[in-house]
Amino acid sequence: TKRYREKPIGSEPPHIYAIADRMYRLLLSSGDSQAIIVSGPSGAGKTETCKLVLKHLAYVTKHLSEAGMSKSSMELGALLVMTNPLLEAFGNAETNLNRNSSRFGK
Repeated sequence: TKRYREKPIGSEPPHIYAIADRMYRLLLSSGDSQAIIVSGPSGAGKTETCKLVLKHLAYVTKHLSEAGMSKSSMELGALLVMTNPLLEAFGNAETNLNRNSSRFGK
């Protein structure tokens, strides 16, 4: 995550950390809500990609809080990490294209 922090898109090889960092910097500078849309077929790594985004955001907010930013930055990092069970639940939702019952509790 350090490699992509506060660097312009394209200065390093493509990576989800670069996208997450850009989104976070836009959030801080503009104050506008930001979103990352992660799409792809079953098995493409959407859930893992979302976990990497959350990991990067938790890292960045922890780093900022250690540098003297507000306590709310630290709390944001902790809250992001706690969203993982919810993310997993959405990642395992049944869709019209994927009715693979092995992914669901029996």
